[in-house]
Amino acid sequence: MREVIMRFSCVHPDVELCIKRNKKIIFKKLSIDEVMMLINQCASQTIFSNKINLLSPNVIGMGAGYTVIKQEEHIQYVTFNKTSYKINFPNSIYVVKHDGKKIKSIQNYCYKEFKGGNTELYDYAMPNVLSGNMLCIGTADRTIRNHDVEEALNKIIATPYSHASFNGIKGFSTTVSYFEYLEAHPFPYKLLRKLNKKLRDVEV
Repeated sequence: MREVIMRFSCVHPDVELCIKRNKKIIFKKLSIDEVMMLINQCASQTIFSNKINLLSPNVIGMGAGYTVIKQEEHIQYVTFNKTSYKINFPNSIYVVKHDGKKIKSIQNYCYKEFKGGNTELYDYAMPNVLSGNMLCIGTADRTIRNHDVEEALNKIIATPYSHASFNGIKGFSTTVSYFEYLEAHPFPYKLLRKLNKKLRDVEV
């Protein structure tokens, strides 16, 4: 059995470790990046089973505590005020923060053309968005089952919308008129609000 005590300092870049292994004490220094990698590996072994985890083709990035998911334009059923709409849903990118068991927060963006890290980002053109392009999750179920972060994300997206107005796209301000338009027309990418930010600039 191995026990470790770690000391972080805002003065020194390295982490000091005191390791007890088979009644022997060892002192060691590691970089913060190395320590975080070890913690992530340990957490993964604790949270996940020994079986391999297959990622969705839509997962374009991941790190300690977050998964980046890209979803291309598609038909989506959405609900507002007990009315269901079948709409043309825009190209979207989600930065999902989680602990492996529950989603903690979601950053969301729209895009016109995917170019990896050079992808130009736009405001998320849907209701229920807070400042900083954060999705208002409300009381939606945040549970991640079978390690499937995208499935948990999709459940939240499918949760009924509660915001009657929004400003994520030019030309629309009410949820009802917007959803009615998207039922009958292709998504209007020319109306997206540019953020002057690329995917590689997003901080987690």
